[in-house]
Amino acid sequence: MSFVDYIKRGWEVVQLKTEAIKSLAADEKGIGPAIGILAIGGLCAGIGSFTPGLFFALPFLYVIGGFIVVAIMHFVATTFFGGEGKLMSLAVPAFCGSLVTWVAIVPFIGPLFLVHLAFLWFLVVLVLCVENVYGLDRGKAVVVVAIPAVLSFIVALTLGALAVAILAATGVLSS
Repeated sequence: MSFVDYIKRGWEVVQLKTEAIKSLAADEKGIGPAIGILAIGGLCAGIGSFTPGLFFALPFLYVIGGFIVVAIMHFVATTFFGGEGKLMSLAVPAFCGSLVTWVAIVPFIGPLFLVHLAFLWFLVVLVLCVENVYGLDRGKAVVVVAIPAVLSFIVALTLGALAVAILAATGVLSS
């Protein structure tokens, strides 16, 4: 398959087509293009934010974060729920389905609003990916996806609070 074919399959994943999820999960050569799709999402977020540093950093952060999230979901699905599947079998359709986050490229409203809606839809996509890759029922798949989502939220809040505390301590936030 060409890179464009992976994008088309990713769009089918976003549309919750289980056939696309299953075919991408079985595609042993799909991890490269899938990582590319994920990195483009980071690039879109960097462009949409008009922040040069993010333009270069976000593609890498998206890929690193993507692997961390998929690894956590794989661990939870296989260890706690007895799911049977491979980490890369989850990564390929999940990363291809991440193209929904490309909406972050839209100036101003992309990074501030659209990407949050895209993230919510992406959680639904991930639930279907977990269901199909690990053979879990919907409830278990929701829990598998919720665990890294909640952990990510807690880490983001903690880092945000730490940043505010540092800025306040250095006098940057004082008027």
